[in-house]
Amino acid sequence: MSIRARQSVVFATLAASVLLLVSVAAQPLEKLGAGLSGAEGQDQGQVREFTVTGDHYAFSPATIAVNRNDLIKVTFTARDMAHSFTIDGPYRISKRANAGQSVTFEFRADQAGNFTIYCALSQDPKCSDMKGALQVR
Repeated sequence: MSIRARQSVVFATLAASVLLLVSVAAQPLEKLGAGLSGAEGQDQGQVREFTVTGDHYAFSPATIAVNRNDLIKVTFTARDMAHSFTIDGPYRISKRANAGQSVTFEFRADQAGNFTIYCALSQDPKCSDMKGALQVR
């Protein structure tokens, strides 16, 4: 077999392999029979939207209650002065809004438990008293 014929065979084999990989990657997991177990594949949650206001050293609403695996979309507005919307732990969220401004962000509530929402700014000593709660069931 000539070198050119071998190159053609190698090229055809590579092209077929690439096409196969692309077609497999484009298939939904259900069609491929890849059944995920537990919460990984069964419960994707729902989209939950919240408008939270920081005003006079308080969050309103003070508590956000969601289900595990929900996609949470928060629009946080600081009314009177700059505030932050901060959650430590597994979420590590810290969003700041200046007075009269809003910030919108999303996260997946994939860890169950109760988490403190607080203002992490130190411009006023009362900011440390500004607390709320995220409850993930």
